[in-house]
Amino acid sequence: MAEIAPPDLADAQAWSAVDLERKTGWKFTWPEGWNTEFRSLVDWASKRKDPIEDLGAESVLTPRFDKISYHVKQELLQGSGVAWIRGINGLDHKSLNLLFLNFSLALGVTINTYGRLYRVQNTGRSYRDESIPVSQTKAATGPHTDSSQKLIQPRIIGLCCITPAALGGRTKIVSAAKVHENIRKVAPDKLKILYKSYIRDLVTPGSDGSTKSLLSNKFPIFSYIEEKLSIRYMRYWIERGHEKVGRLLTEDDLLAFDLLDNELNSNKNSICFSMKSGDMLFLDNTRVLHDREEFTDKPGQKRLYTRVWIE
Repeated sequence: MAEIAPPDLADAQAWSAVDLERKTGWKFTWPEGWNTEFRSLVDWASKRKDPIEDLGAESVLTPRFDKISYHVKQELLQGSGVAWIRGINGLDHKSLNLLFLNFSLALGVTINTYGRLYRVQNTGRSYRDESIPVSQTKAATGPHTDSSQKLIQPRIIGLCCITPAALGGRTKIVSAAKVHENIRKVAPDKLKILYKSYIRDLVTPGSDGSTKSLLSNKFPIFSYIEEKLSIRYMRYWIERGHEKVGRLLTEDDLLAFDLLDNELNSNKNSICFSMKSGDMLFLDNTRVLHDREEFTDKPGQKRLYTRVWIE
């Protein structure tokens, strides 16, 4: 049987909606004089055929950015697991992507499964009708972590708002540790179930989707390894994976999922906010789940975000 994370460890990294709203350490603004370093970055990029592919962590000296990135990384890995950077207006799509990638590289190495930078935009398709990421639709996702592929687990995910939605599309975040402890208090038997391994459907580029591949793509929702509590969850891909291989989930499994979903969607646990063009959000993908409201696009204002995965 899997070892359950001890209460003192989980409590130390747990936060409720009220807790996070009271804290200021997860909110950042760009340092004074940031535009000087940004101009150096743009100048470097103007001399490259493909700057997004060519850019490295040491390509351009950006000491002001490096200073804030240090504090962002500390907040991600040692603090709340959330960092929201605000304060840049008026940059175009290309410039924002360049700045976003440059900052992301100060946090770690990118995972390029979907490309170094990934376009998050509604394509008019449905993830329920075909095996595509929910990020390519306008649907709400439900609180989740990124990647349903066992061997690919981003430690940090970053999102840059290029164009906000005309209506809806607010971001939601929730602490896995807080939800974990709430479940422990009311139903410890169901918490144990959430430490079981479950099959996940495969939508990652390069996955063949065969029964053999699905059966090997099996891992827990909660895990406690090397004194670290982690979560990997998106309910739909679990249900779809089990359905595809003909291994139906039990009633106990579904009841445990229902309890987890209730906690994840509780207003006491999750915090919602709207991001503006130029805002960047970084999350510890192993202990903070995220979601977005369903949104509506209008002519001239189609919601567009850029995403990065970081090891």
